[in-house]
Amino acid sequence: MKKLSAILICVMLIIVGCKTGGSSGGGGGGADLSIPEAGPEDYTDEDYEALFKMWEAFDTGYTDADKTGSDDSNMCWAAAAANLLTWGGWAADEDDAFNTFNTHFANQPGDVYNALRYYFDNFVPNVSADMVTVREARSHMLLDFAVSALHAGRGVTLKIKYPGRSIGHFVTVFGYMYLAAQDSFVLMFTDSDDYLNQMRNFKVVWNDSTDRWEIEGVYSGWYLEYVISLDSA
Repeated sequence: MKKLSAILICVMLIIVGCKTGGSSGGGGGGADLSIPEAGPEDYTDEDYEALFKMWEAFDTGYTDADKTGSDDSNMCWAAAAANLLTWGGWAADEDDAFNTFNTHFANQPGDVYNALRYYFDNFVPNVSADMVTVREARSHMLLDFAVSALHAGRGVTLKIKYPGRSIGHFVTVFGYMYLAAQDSFVLMFTDSDDYLNQMRNFKVVWNDSTDRWEIEGVYSGWYLEYVISLDSA
């Protein structure tokens, strides 16, 4: 992938959100339009490993807030925010953080940054979402950014999208396999839509004709739209 992305610009934005629920989606890609640009993204250009599991490298259990099936069908953005907060040590438990968001926000497509801002403003004294490093990459180089964030121990959430739909879905990434011969990746993630505390994976392959990373396996036909990371406490 480095050879594919070497000449492209990685963009840093202050953050994100929108949700999808099941195959028909949860609507609402409009939240993405409010993301402010904040200059060129930085990343450490980390060398890819054949296999990297962040939860083993940092000896910290992965986080996996799941929907309950009760008035939360459009809340994957809130589950992703809860995962980021808990992995980073800002919240004690992802399910409790998710319940907090479900209580405060309506069951509709939402904005991850708004969820983080609400949590920091109300539950973490003297810290705001603007004070922590919350980044997003929207380019060819988003896997360079994701790999860099994983190796740094930062929480990573990925937005995936289906062609022709305005909605998307968030999953939380905790590791990868780099397939050097194919210059492609298998990403390991937790998913609020599977109702299970488990790790899942899919393969992502760069498509020159569509100019994006496309998914094979689970969520086949979808593609990677952007990645978000949140620093630890």
